Amino acid sequence: MSRKQKNKENDKRKGNNILRIIFIIMTIAFIIISIRFYYSIINMNMLPSLYTIIFTVIIAVITVLLVIGLSKKHKTLKLNIICLILIIIMSSIYVFANKYVDVTMEFLSKILTEIVEVEEYYVVVKADSQYNDLNDIKNEEVYVFQVENEITEKIFSNTNVEIRFADNLVTLGNELVNNQIDAIVVSSSQYTMLSDQIENFASKTKIIKKEMRIIENQATIEDANSKYTIKDKVFNIYISGIDTFGNIEAVSRSDANMVATINLNTHEVHLTSIPRDYYVTLHSKKAKDKLTHSGNFGIAETVTTVEDLLDIDINYYLRINFTTVIKLVDALGGIDVYSEYEFSRHGYDLKNQYNFKKGYNHLNGEAALLFSRERLLIPDGDNQRIKNQQKVIEAIMNKVLNSKTILTKYTDILNSLSQSFNTNIDQDELSNIVKMQLESMPKWKITEVSLTGKDAERTTYSLGTQPLYVMLPDNDSIEHAKDEINRVMQER
Repeated sequence: MSRKQKNKENDKRKGNNILRIIFIIMTIAFIIISIRFYYSIINMNMLPSLYTIIFTVIIAVITVLLVIGLSKKHKTLKLNIICLILIIIMSSIYVFANKYVDVTMEFLSKILTEIVEVEEYYVVVKADSQYNDLNDIKNEEVYVFQVENEITEKIFSNTNVEIRFADNLVTLGNELVNNQIDAIVVSSSQYTMLSDQIENFASKTKIIKKEMRIIENQATIEDANSKYTIKDKVFNIYISGIDTFGNIEAVSRSDANMVATINLNTHEVHLTSIPRDYYVTLHSKKAKDKLTHSGNFGIAETVTTVEDLLDIDINYYLRINFTTVIKLVDALGGIDVYSEYEFSRHGYDLKNQYNFKKGYNHLNGEAALLFSRERLLIPDGDNQRIKNQQKVIEAIMNKVLNSKTILTKYTDILNSLSQSFNTNIDQDELSNIVKMQLESMPKWKITEVSLTGKDAERTTYSLGTQPLYVMLPDNDSIEHAKDEINRVMQER
């Protein structure tokens, strides 16, 4: 063999050795990626037993075949190269899919962790007042309406003031604005209601002290002895849309109220919508108020109040706020919603104006929220608002369930929900629902009913002696709703 041939043979041998090293590295990397992907899928605990076995066999077979194919010395390198290309393709698929799994698990860890609800309390004075902090109101009179003693004691622990009690929240706010009193203590929810009832209340006043309180009553929601749970395949979920932006932890009025009765045996979902102004008895207060005001006392108050109204067990809730709707719809690239009426509304920052025509409208997040909340500019007020909310939900579901949307907008959808969406359904319960769905892939029947009532003015617990618009419940519609819920829950 000539020197030139020897050099050529050595170069070929070196090249083959380099390829072998590459093959070994890729084999090890592929095994690690496969194990990571397999662990992620299994850790999600969303696959039924049969699916888990099939998935395990498929992953094992693919991994073994490609590893052997790449590491084995063939007569020609072409087979190794083919296996290398397949390993690169499969690794890319696993990494891509793993990204979705990680995003999903991170999302679930956020929304399936039961939050601690909080309420802020404010010491409020006139905007032009000489009072700028608590020291300035020492030895002065401070007025409150339905603020617990423990709150005022905490706020004024180092400041001596005289607490006076009022019997009407709106009167209290007006007396402050009109310089009849100097300082008041209100919750953030009461502050919002005063801003709704008194023109320019926020600009006419200033907050000189804030105090946070934790709402500690969520444990009353889930009843371990109830037979209506996800485990029993028949259960109720309360859906509450609170009228606030930003942090989902903040309590606020429950603007949208719906009970979803779900029967996993018959695959039926029954939606019972309740007007926000329904005149109900607050569970813990034993006093009459609008249903929307129950949200000011925490999700448990709303849930237990509705349990009393409909005589049902509700063990689960979904809680969303304004930010949820805006972010989700924008993440979807907008939705198409049919409006039965023509009306116009300014946006929340008053910069944009949205004109809703009769027929289909393409809505961004803010427009979708305005459309779902409007009741004053359309006939039939609250009843039509409930219909509009159902249309927005339907439009969102149609967009989300579109396969192209899921692929291209998946991470955006989850990110839009993670900070403004919460439920007390735990991971195992959610896994059971997904597994049951995957096992039989049933078609679901969706039915709905809305409670009705008559317009009236009544005093409420939240505002005291101030008469407010309320909807007096129609007993026939309540009984019909109860019958429908019981029908769904009793069917097997």
